[in-house]
This record gives sequence, structure tokens and C-alpha cells, in this order.
Amino acid sequence: MFHSTAMVVDYDATCDALARLGGLRVMEYSESMVPEVGRRGGMTWIGDNSIEIGQPIVAGGGADRFVRRTGGGVHSVAVQVADVEATIAHLEASGTRVAARPDPDFCFSDPRDTGGVFFEWFAGAVPQDPRYGGELPPYTVAPLLEVTHHAFIGAVVDDPLAWASRYAGLLGTAVTFEDPTAPPGSPMAGVSLADNTLALYALAPEASEGLWGREYARARTHVIGFRVPDLDEAAGLLAGAGVGLVRRDERFLVVEPAVTGGAGTVFVEDLLPGDPRR
Repeated sequence: MFHSTAMVVDYDATCDALARLGGLRVMEYSESMVPEVGRRGGMTWIGDNSIEIGQPIVAGGGADRFVRRTGGGVHSVAVQVADVEATIAHLEASGTRVAARPDPDFCFSDPRDTGGVFFEWFAGAVPQDPRYGGELPPYTVAPLLEVTHHAFIGAVVDDPLAWASRYAGLLGTAVTFEDPTAPPGSPMAGVSLADNTLALYALAPEASEGLWGREYARARTHVIGFRVPDLDEAAGLLAGAGVGLVRRDERFLVVEPAVTGGAGTVFVEDLLPGDPRR
């Protein structure tokens, strides 16, 4: 995984909230006026992987349309590839169109061909990235929780089992688990991102407010999961800090979306079954 992506109304507010909750650190900042991107922000680091956080700055641009339509939140998943041209050929041969190529180093595939989930395919290198030798900056504040892993990126789709197989084929990875009887709010399938997991949940618009704190009426990426060493301890620390939860069960703590500026946030104690890092 190159990074998960959140496009939000207020970049600074979301970064500050995730820094306070889990130790997010800003690696790089830029402003893109390219309409297909059109955001201020950049890559951040939390746990063992990156989130791109952006705020729209180009009216009618890609980020602006997303935030206006959805109110902001988890936007897409970006993966690293060796060769963009070869990737485009592979996608097209698999019936997946390229929606935009804002830069020679990356492209976006058309979410209409991937069940509503938006993918970025990136072949460059960000020098600030620790995976390319960059040094992480210090924490700006002492984090409330010890986040050890960027555990997963979640998406709600109409048929998790079918789309898991489709995504694994596009990514050249594997389906990591299937759980057809998973209850609402638990993933029904997982797909390897080589160093992370794409967790697929059943789309359930009528139940989404109770599950996630907001309505998800259409398929999309919707939450980012973070692993902490002890879920009960994390719940106590969040409660003590006045951080509201949408729900808590034996596996998941779902944070009120308003806390992070709309960036859906879930805390877990265990990596998902089949995660390559287990």
C-alpha cells in the first residue's frame, strides 16, 4: 500500500485530531492545482503506514466534488506498482478503465469498474517516506493511544465475496479471508495489499448510522483501522478524554466521525485474518 486517502473539509483539524488520538505525523505537504487532484495536504504517517490527507482548493476539482457530495471522509486506497504503463495495460485488459492520469507516475482507475471503490496506482517514490529512507518527524503532541499498525482500510460494497476475488485479481494478490456469516459492521472478506489489508463490508445503508455514525448509501472506502495493543485500555483512555464512540464490541471501537473531521476511524486489537504482517 502506498497510502490510504482521506479528503476532508479541514486538513488541519483532521491532522490535529489524528495526531492527538494516535500519533499521526505529517511527512510532506503540498498544494496541487491539477483539477483531478485539487487539494492542499499530503502524506502523513501513523503506525506502520501512510495516510494522504487533503482539503479541496480547486472548485469543481476531484477533491472538491467528493467533499461536496459526501461531506468528506475516506476517499480511496493507493497502491504502489512497478510500472504505470504496464499497470494501465493490465487494468484495461481486465475491463477496468483509467479515469485520470494527473501525472506520469500515477493514475486513477474508474470506480464504476471496481464496484465503487476508488484506486490510485502509483509508481514513484516520496523521499520523505520512511520506506524510502525518510526520517519521521517527532510527535507534535503526546498521542492518547499507542498505534502500532495502520491495520486496514475498509470499504462497503454490494457483494464483498465477489469483489474480493475481483480486487485480488486486479492487484495480483490474494483473498486473505472470507466470512459469509459476518454480522453487520464486521468485514465479510479481506484482500491482501502486500503490507496491509483491504477489508470489505456489506453495504447496508439502513444500518450505517448505527454502525459507522453516518450514512453510506453507495459503495466506497469508508474507514481506516488502527491497531492498538489493548482494546479495553484504549476504550478507557478515549472515554477519559471525552472522545465519543459510535459503537464498541469485542473487536472494534468506532470513533464518532466528527472527532476526526469525517475521516472514519476504527481501533482494533488484532490484525485481520490472513494479514501479511501476522
